[in-house]
Amino acid sequence: MKPLNFTLLSLIFVFFLSDAFAESAALKAGIKDINGKPVAGVKLFLYESTNVRKPADFISVQSDERGRTVIAAPKGRYWAVARLKKDALYGPLMPGDKHSGEPVEIDLSENTEIDFIVADILEIGQKKRTNNLDTVRVRGRILDKDGKPVVNAYAYAHGTKEIEYIPEYLSTRTDENGNYTLYLPSGGSFFVGSALKFPPPAPVLLKEFVPDATKSDIVTDIQLIVN
Repeated sequence: MKPLNFTLLSLIFVFFLSDAFAESAALKAGIKDINGKPVAGVKLFLYESTNVRKPADFISVQSDERGRTVIAAPKGRYWAVARLKKDALYGPLMPGDKHSGEPVEIDLSENTEIDFIVADILEIGQKKRTNNLDTVRVRGRILDKDGKPVVNAYAYAHGTKEIEYIPEYLSTRTDENGNYTLYLPSGGSFFVGSALKFPPPAPVLLKEFVPDATKSDIVTDIQLIVN
């Protein structure tokens, strides 16, 4: 049997390569911060389901100085998250790391362009803060099971116990004394917790909290159980 010549092999390769590209689509993304400035070093994470706590199915290259990146994947429906993590692909986000928040559902049946806004914990905490007169400031310390302050933790609050991904309200990271500040609307009730990782892991300890509508400044401690 004679070996296939180089020209025929090349044609076969091009055929299969063209077929693969026909079944794929490109997602082009522009990454900006909350002030509208491009952010370099951000990666897109594509998931084939809403479970974005597991390793991603596809990961893009880092965004360039213009905040642009692109990723190719088989045509289909995905959920996308943009992250800037300095030390690794996965694991808890620490101060300075940035995240786009809730996953964005994307129909990648054709080439698509979308913009993402990324922010760190401090920026998200400020962004979630409301400026109307009905805001209640909740502040205190986050403590571990031994009653010692936890550094770089944060408090969060949600209208229900079921938190799919990002809580509705977030504090900034705690200081060396475990101090946090969380801004909530007055009235209604919330489920409050605290965590070191961001986004928070599946809630371990949430307590119901009802802000006193007659107060604009509430002091309370939240105990953090570190897994």
